Formats: sequence, structure tokens, C-alpha cells
Amino acid sequence: RASGPVCLLLACLLSLISAASGCRLWKLWPLPFIRSKLSTCEQLRHRLDHLTLVFSTQKAQSPAQLMRKANMLVSVLLDVALGLMLLSWLHSSNRIGQLADALVPVADLFIGTLLFTILVFLLPTTALYYLVFTLLRLLVVTVQGLIHLLVDLVNTLPLYSLGLRLCRPYRLAAGVKFRVLEHEVGRPLRLLMQINPLPYSRVVHTYRLPSCGCHPKHSWGSLCRKL
Repeated sequence: RASGPVCLLLACLLSLISAASGCRLWKLWPLPFIRSKLSTCEQLRHRLDHLTLVFSTQKAQSPAQLMRKANMLVSVLLDVALGLMLLSWLHSSNRIGQLADALVPVADLFIGTLLFTILVFLLPTTALYYLVFTLLRLLVVTVQGLIHLLVDLVNTLPLYSLGLRLCRPYRLAAGVKFRVLEHEVGRPLRLLMQINPLPYSRVVHTYRLPSCGCHPKHSWGSLCRKL
């Protein structure tokens, strides 16, 4: 009884957020340029579409749409849980301060070395620092690619359907099969009907959610050509 009013309230709040995000103020330069460069904005827009569909007061028209809503809800909950875990890890033991203390001396060392190489024109030193910071940049790009892959996996993987296939495989059936139990002359034929569960690959292919398109802007081929 409470799910109807709660969904109606959340749907109204989401509609207000959507109306606020579509305000003309956000279209003034340079806000669209900054928003296009931040994958967080794309992820928020994608999650807003998910929540709007999940908390809609309209009933699902088919079992596939119901499964899609359930997969989106599990994906949103997993996304929130991962974000809270990351925030708790960063705030524990003052890890943010440790990262700042580690990055500031590196920046000072880089500025001093850059001025030194410009004044003295030492080509081996310049080449060495190009190599070091290129490797550091590749490391950062690799971590970013793994994070984008994890985000896309959380967004598109049908976790509810996979859990349903694991715990209750009869709910996702691909068909039935019959096995002969008793076949004697003059007696009725006895058959055993068994449900064929849907394979995991078909579960992922059938109920996979659409991707939000938050992919890295550079491929490994373009990065290698730019080196």
C-alpha cells in the first residue's frame, strides 16, 4: 500500500530535478563545455533516467519490462554502495591528506626541473622526464579505462536476472523436456517433465541494460599514435 504513494512522491521529485537540469541557465557558456568533458555528468543523467523509469507509477507491460526495472534498481543500489565504500575508504586514516602530501612535492620537483632544463638545454634530462611522465600518464589512463569499464559493467550487467537465474532457475525457463519414467505394455505411459533453465549467456544477452555511453575519449591505438 505504501509503494504507490512513495513512487508517486519520488517521481515528482525526479521530475523537478529533470526540469531544473533542463533550465536555460545550464546552457550558458562555458557550462555545456564543462559538462561535456565530465563523465560524472553523463553518469548522473543516465542514473536519473534509470530512477525515473524505476519509480514510475505505471505498471510494467510485460515480464521483460519488469525484469528491466528490477535490474536497473539493483544496478543503482550497487552503484550507491560502491560510492559509499569509496568515500569511507578515502576518509579513513586521512588518505586524502596523504595523497595531497604526495602530489605537492612532485609538482614542485617537476616545475624546478622544467625551468632547469629550459635554461640549460639538457636533452637527455628532458628526454628522461618525457619518458617518466609519459609512463605516469599511461598509468593514469589505464586506471581511468578500468574505472570506465567497471562503471559500464555496473550500468549494463543484469544483476537481478543473474541472481534470479542462480537462486530460482525455474523462473527463467528456456523450455521443457520430458523423460520416460515407465513404459510398459498395457499400462499408461509415465513421463517426467523438467524445466530447462535459460543459460547464463542468454540471460545476459536478453536482459542486458543499455549502456550510458561513458566511454574513454581515446583508444589505445590513438594513444600509441600520439606518443
